[in-house]
Amino acid sequence: MDKKGKEALAGDAMMLGATMIFGAITIFSKQILAELEIFNMVALRFLIAFAACFIVFRRRYRSVDKETTLHAATLGTFLFVSYLCMVIGCKYTTASNAGFMMSLVAFFTPLIVWAQERKAPSLRQTSSILITLIGVGLMCLSGSLTLNKGDAACILSALFYSLQMLYTERYAEKHDHVVLGTFQLIFVAAYGLVLSLLLEDSFRLPASPAGWWQLMYLALGCGALGFILQTTAEKLSSAGHSTVIYASQPVFVAVFSYLMLGESISVRQIIGIIIVFAGVLITVKPAKDASEA
Repeated sequence: MDKKGKEALAGDAMMLGATMIFGAITIFSKQILAELEIFNMVALRFLIAFAACFIVFRRRYRSVDKETTLHAATLGTFLFVSYLCMVIGCKYTTASNAGFMMSLVAFFTPLIVWAQERKAPSLRQTSSILITLIGVGLMCLSGSLTLNKGDAACILSALFYSLQMLYTERYAEKHDHVVLGTFQLIFVAAYGLVLSLLLEDSFRLPASPAGWWQLMYLALGCGALGFILQTTAEKLSSAGHSTVIYASQPVFVAVFSYLMLGESISVRQIIGIIIVFAGVLITVKPAKDASEA
């Protein structure tokens, strides 16, 4: 395997690590919302995440210029809108439907690339996407699927996260990937703080040790570490790879739910998990030639 292939494999491994970390977002977000309102939680989560990253990487922030700020603001806007749509969607639809709709990130990203660059996805990539979505569907969906406003909000969330991932790949080539991946967090925090002050009753801190633990996982795990891994992964690998791997997130949601909440995993979900990882394996396995990538 050449150097480029090794870098792509390392990027895929980092994206898988980020996806595993993101798998607990739903659980911890739902728990902490018993203590904090939505925008209050968003502001605290991303502010703590940015503060931690700035302390650790403050010397690297000397490279920040106008272009870096603009690109980080763009990514932060996509991320905030995606997160907001996800929260709204989960309020009006089932967790299963939401998980499936969010996995459509793997569908939207190559579609956006196709529309912008007239570059159709390869047969290998298309097969990987379809297999992954079938597996996620088996895991998440039960009965007849009817589209309601919650589902529509989750579809919008997947669309904006696709834009965030796609533009992360493009911008990561121009900037320090750690700075870019963490600088966007302050913009998400700013949006959350402004909306919390305008729309919510009060801005407060968690009142219990459990609330602080949940907030710190969301901030330092899902926020700081997760986005550093994601941005680094997209510098080394392609957005096509990253989005298919990200679509496997419902697998880790199911695993965390089983381990932390004692929820059962059915035979159908196990089959779905196997199919999802088969789709991901098609993506991350090195292609024999460039035309298959």
